[in-house]
Amino acid sequence: MRNHKKRVAILGLGETGLASALFLKEKGYEVFVSDSQSSETLEKRAARLRDENIPFELGSHTLEKIGQHDWVLISPGIPPSTSVYRSLAKKGIPMVSEIEAASWFSPGEVIAVTGTSGKTTVTTLLARIFQAQGIASVACGNIGNPWIGEIDHLSPETRVVLEVSSFQLLHTQTFRPRMGILLNIGLNHLDWHPTMEDYVSAKLRLFQNQSSEDLAFIRPKDRQTFFPDFSFRARVVYWGEGGEANSNEELLYAVTRLEGLDLDKTREVLARFEGLEHRLEEVAEIRGIHFVNDSKCTTLEALAWALERFSDPRVILLAGGHAKAGDFRAVREHLTKKVKRAVLYGEAQELLWESWQGAVPLIRANDLAEAFQEALKAAEPGDTVLLSPACASFDQFSNYKERGALFKDLTLKAR
Repeated sequence: MRNHKKRVAILGLGETGLASALFLKEKGYEVFVSDSQSSETLEKRAARLRDENIPFELGSHTLEKIGQHDWVLISPGIPPSTSVYRSLAKKGIPMVSEIEAASWFSPGEVIAVTGTSGKTTVTTLLARIFQAQGIASVACGNIGNPWIGEIDHLSPETRVVLEVSSFQLLHTQTFRPRMGILLNIGLNHLDWHPTMEDYVSAKLRLFQNQSSEDLAFIRPKDRQTFFPDFSFRARVVYWGEGGEANSNEELLYAVTRLEGLDLDKTREVLARFEGLEHRLEEVAEIRGIHFVNDSKCTTLEALAWALERFSDPRVILLAGGHAKAGDFRAVREHLTKKVKRAVLYGEAQELLWESWQGAVPLIRANDLAEAFQEALKAAEPGDTVLLSPACASFDQFSNYKERGALFKDLTLKAR
């Protein structure tokens, strides 16, 4: 249900914050934007706000100003542990995500994809599958382009394929996808969510407003392990019982069949799929050494998955950043089988060192650039230098894309 109260404070001036501010101002809302940081990138976005006569502040959150508004659109970059979040919660000011706000205005059907890993790949492929069938479709959300920024380009016939994170789902109230897809659940984001139960509960908000007319895709083992007592009103579609290797393909074929689409066209989309940038992306081969960019790997599950894609123990692994969650000792077996040497850098370096010592030879580095140079020294023809950090990028980068771009730049300079 749309929030008709017109005074909104937007916390966070990322791409989503800017798109939300411009859209809501156009819809007649009185908008104020607040970001606790200050940078050249933020100043450029703030210039756009200035052009649209949208008031803002950079460098701090002024609670007195924010508290004068009817509701808050909050960025995932502001976790519940922060003082501004706690203050807003104490005052009882409603907080929603951009996903919730966009759902008030968006026409057309929504297919929403969440999970600990694989969201971007599945979201991308689903949109391409619909497009291959001649159905207008757009992939948006947590994938990189905000949903709210796409709304003016959508029609009632457009399928919105939406990647949603636990952060975004936590602050939804009326959001209802016709098709909700929960890919998997693993330890993740416990730097943001206080407990695993809280993380799972946020994921399950994907299904909270669905009816018997809707579809809920879940894996039986996830339901059994994490939410055996959750009551679904939607029709539940089970998948992922045939093993991990091709589980995403199994899901995509299931959607194809349930939607009455052409299976051959789905096969063609999958056969042509070239992979995603920053996800096991082949960058170059230099003097017989392969360089692979897997900067999108921010979890232990994603690291284990990546290492299993290599047949020989010839990987020089670059790992580190901001640790999100989980016991890093859980991947020791994967390291022993596939990794020749690991170079550790960033905020999580000490934790990784303690967790992986004895499983594989370790090298320390201050940052990614230094780690890359250490990997170059250690690598021999036939080896693969793999950036697969198993950590978030926020200690040294704005996002995983910036981290991956640096790795690719360092690789090309090493030619």
